[in-house]
Amino acid sequence: MAPGPMRIRGIMAFRPPLGTSDFAQLRRDGDDYIDKSGLAVELIRTPSRAVLLPRPRRFGKTLNLSMLRYWFERPLADPAADIGTLFEGLDVATAGDDIAAHFQRHCVVFLTFKDVKSRDWETCREGVLAMVRGEVLRLRSLWMDVPLAEDERRVLLAVSAGSPSNTEFALSLRVLIRALALGTGEDVVLLIDEYDTPIHAGWLHGYYDAIIELFRNLLSGGLKDNPHLYRGVLTGILRVAKESIFSGLNNVAVHSLLSGPFSRWFGFTESEVDAICEKVGPQADREGIRAWYNGYLMGGHVVYNPWSVLSYISAIEDGFRAYWVNTASDEILRKLLIDAGLGIQAELTTLVAGGEITQPISEDIQLRDLGTRGSDVWSFLLFSGYLKARDIRLGDRLSATLSIPNREVGFCYRSMFLRWLDQAVGTANEVGALCRSLLTGDEIGFEGRFQQLVVNALSFHDVDRRRPEAVYQAFLVGLLVQLVDTHVVDSNREAGYGRYDVCVRPRADVPGPRSGAILELKSVNPDRETWESALDAAMKQVKDRDYASTLRRDGAEPIWLWGLVFDGKRVRVKVEAG
Repeated sequence: MAPGPMRIRGIMAFRPPLGTSDFAQLRRDGDDYIDKSGLAVELIRTPSRAVLLPRPRRFGKTLNLSMLRYWFERPLADPAADIGTLFEGLDVATAGDDIAAHFQRHCVVFLTFKDVKSRDWETCREGVLAMVRGEVLRLRSLWMDVPLAEDERRVLLAVSAGSPSNTEFALSLRVLIRALALGTGEDVVLLIDEYDTPIHAGWLHGYYDAIIELFRNLLSGGLKDNPHLYRGVLTGILRVAKESIFSGLNNVAVHSLLSGPFSRWFGFTESEVDAICEKVGPQADREGIRAWYNGYLMGGHVVYNPWSVLSYISAIEDGFRAYWVNTASDEILRKLLIDAGLGIQAELTTLVAGGEITQPISEDIQLRDLGTRGSDVWSFLLFSGYLKARDIRLGDRLSATLSIPNREVGFCYRSMFLRWLDQAVGTANEVGALCRSLLTGDEIGFEGRFQQLVVNALSFHDVDRRRPEAVYQAFLVGLLVQLVDTHVVDSNREAGYGRYDVCVRPRADVPGPRSGAILELKSVNPDRETWESALDAAMKQVKDRDYASTLRRDGAEPIWLWGLVFDGKRVRVKVEAG
């Protein structure tokens, strides 16, 4: 469908539908609706019977499926007279006869698993069963009198009673869809929201294999070669690897946030945010919204986080805040980033400092191995909304240049580092004192504090690996992340006649201290050189290669040149004014 004009329908003042995921309630309450009904048009016109649309949380997945439900679903009793008015003025209502032909035509099976995230397997299975049982009971009037084979009827009756065997449960969606199609003479629409939430819980709490087997069987029954399925739509955060759950489901077309199809229907586009701000008035800080909440790239479109935009609009007087990162548990993210520790901290610190990294990515996430393969870690961060990708390259392996999308997500990473410090070190207060020592040239204070932090934190990691400088560098940049509100902290960048290890320079756009620092890190072998000669060599390199030129260019004053040398967990430092 060719993109049409963006419409916002509502009443006089802008009424953000914050937290409303039911399409009919939103429209009846008079809340403003950012028109995403073109999703129904594209779904009807796609040749695929089943599509998986993974997107980050709070990007409108549940509301979109609710909209689809109201468009497709035939009433169980008399036609609901006001359903048509819900779509007045929307793209789907004027898209053509081929689209209108499917209005209120199909039975819809609607399942949402967004709240099924139990800590034990039995409770999780009961939660999934409760969702399926609820639909079987809701639609009972349409299948009860259909002439089914005895074993098929037994499946639906067992689910209705809440006591199906594993085999009966696995067949439940397939039998239900067949019974509904026979009872109405129309193929069925299957909508499954947040299909992967129970799978994430299974990975976290130790029942991954059991939940994967349940969903593999349940989804295969409902989707694979099902002649009675008109359209199936699944949403979630990730595409769990095909060999884990979608084995044999070749009819499911996956359109991730890297894909062009369906890319306009999740999140807000530039024009949609412009229209919102125009309706709100001059108090809406358009540039601030761009800095805090946009930066995502979906199918080539720049996309804003809708939850955060609407949260800001709802409380403009409170200013910009990190709304999205506080809407759900970050257990998986914590497990990945904190437990992984220094294994990926070098790349993370580059990202937090505003830089980019190029990494292999995969659209199939192997949760079982998450944390053991680098591509899965970066893929998880990308597809769950914590990174954005550009310059995507195809070859033997998919790779992309990754960066943090906006200030809100950058805030999340900084908070994650501080939590890591609290867990590994015990307090972030000493880190703040370390940063002050660094920017005031306090050699004794910096050395003592850094030595103590190394003893406390790096005792959990191997500092005797092949490249100990990289370990110390990643650890140091992670500590200095506290400075990112006033300073830029980066590493391994060209300056003068070489590449410095770590640089801390003042931000041009932030008033405050203008001091800066360059740090050169070296390992020392006490059997071959003294600590003093190693420190002198580090300082000589900083001066000879004029690393401080980047600080002078940015107007830093004063400038501190630091040499850090180490052997295992023993550290010595030296500082001179630049």
